[in-house]
Amino acid sequence: MRSIVTGTIAAATGITLLLGGAGSFALWNADASTRSSTVHAGDLALTANPDGVWTDITNGRSDPVDISAVRMVPGNAYQFHQTFDVTATGDDLSADLSWTPLDITGDAELRQAVTSSLAVTSDSAALTPAGRTSWLVRPSAGVSVLDVTATIGLSSDVTTGEDQTIDLSGLTFTLTQKPIED
Repeated sequence: MRSIVTGTIAAATGITLLLGGAGSFALWNADASTRSSTVHAGDLALTANPDGVWTDITNGRSDPVDISAVRMVPGNAYQFHQTFDVTATGDDLSADLSWTPLDITGDAELRQAVTSSLAVTSDSAALTPAGRTSWLVRPSAGVSVLDVTATIGLSSDVTTGEDQTIDLSGLTFTLTQKPIED
């Protein structure tokens, strides 16, 4: 009898546990998500293109030269041309594009005898001159091109600077974002 009572209690407990899982108790609930959205950051970049070339422009020539192999004499003129790509995308983005003036270093007599000029131009509406050595950059849908032309020469009446050297590698361009103004 004792085993019958124990078996009946065990069976009743098992049936209760099985029924309890089938009839679980839950409160109402619901959930929803926000619309998915993605935010893209803008881009500000300055890239020197590999198209830089020196040209001998003495007396109307237009011959490409290896400037490191040139031995300049009075009356010679040389021109360096290179383009830069300016990327500026982003709401409220504005930046300053600036450069150091054409800095010629080297032996004093030749440095003083050399004439030089630097021209920076662009056909892009996103690039606007803002001074002698700077441009204002505004956002654009594509890449804006900046043309840089440096010219050096020795006038034909120069009598100094023989067997001396100069270095023109100090020309650096910098693109810097401006703070957003109220």
